[in-house]
Amino acid sequence: MADNIVIEFPSSYRWLNVIDLICGEIAEEMGFSRQALNEISISVIEACTNALEHGNKCCPESNVKAVFHSLPERLSVEVFDFGEGFDFEDYLRHIPDPSNIDQKRGRGIYIMQEMMDSLSFEKQPDRGMKVTLEKRLNGKAKTTDD
Repeated sequence: MADNIVIEFPSSYRWLNVIDLICGEIAEEMGFSRQALNEISISVIEACTNALEHGNKCCPESNVKAVFHSLPERLSVEVFDFGEGFDFEDYLRHIPDPSNIDQKRGRGIYIMQEMMDSLSFEKQPDRGMKVTLEKRLNGKAKTTDD
């Protein structure tokens, strides 16, 4: 049986610490390694940061929603924003070169792809984006949707 945790918060950076704590507690309870726990936390925080910055334009009246699904063999996290969305297919075709360490923007999706087993994007029918991140308990079996 899956356990689900849903948290919805205003588009403010101060709530990212709460997301970090939730990620840590869930991943630890599920038995993920310390490295996997850090990868999950970094990736989910990146997805939430993108949602509040790019999706919701840091508007505190627009919420970010994160849904954590603890499944027997994996953790799945869905992050929703309520903005205009973006052309994720084009972005995935043109992910910035990760070796350009001086670049201040554009590495988040690359980082999430590398740290998680699965990453997918979906424009919502009404408004906004859903980002789904998954990590398997038994190690990295890369299956990125793009």
